[in-house]
Amino acid sequence: MKERVVIKGNAMWASLFEPNSMSDKYQVDICNLDKNDCKAIEGLGISVRVGEGDKADKGSFITAKTKLVPKVVDSAKNPWPENMQIGNGSVVKCSISPYEWRYQKKAGISASLNSIMIVDYTPYVGNDEIDAEEDGFVLSSDNIAANTIDDFDGDDEL
Repeated sequence: MKERVVIKGNAMWASLFEPNSMSDKYQVDICNLDKNDCKAIEGLGISVRVGEGDKADKGSFITAKTKLVPKVVDSAKNPWPENMQIGNGSVVKCSISPYEWRYQKKAGISASLNSIMIVDYTPYVGNDEIDAEEDGFVLSSDNIAANTIDDFDGDDEL
């Protein structure tokens, strides 16, 4: 059995610089895997899931996790900046390896994320339900400076 494989797919729900709040691990769903990648993953003993219902857009996918911060690079292998979150749909290449787990009375083999390369970047935009107001107030450096209260300018008594 091979110890590592490199697979390519679309990233979803990437938590690469902060642990995921539910698993407390760094993780990413690697989605829309092709048949060759699915075969390679299954050769490691890892089950490939198929998205159904509201997850149908994931196609064939796995969730790769790690307790350690994974190596994240761009397509030229430059380090990825931590403040640039990876948006859903970004094309990624990932090095994964299998790890065995046991929890309560269950056991299995899952994917460990070794490193990830961002091949085609889609920015993270979040879930903003508020639309901009065309004629609304907009902050500028002028109105911020004019309306800032300075209690520590030295001209007031304590």
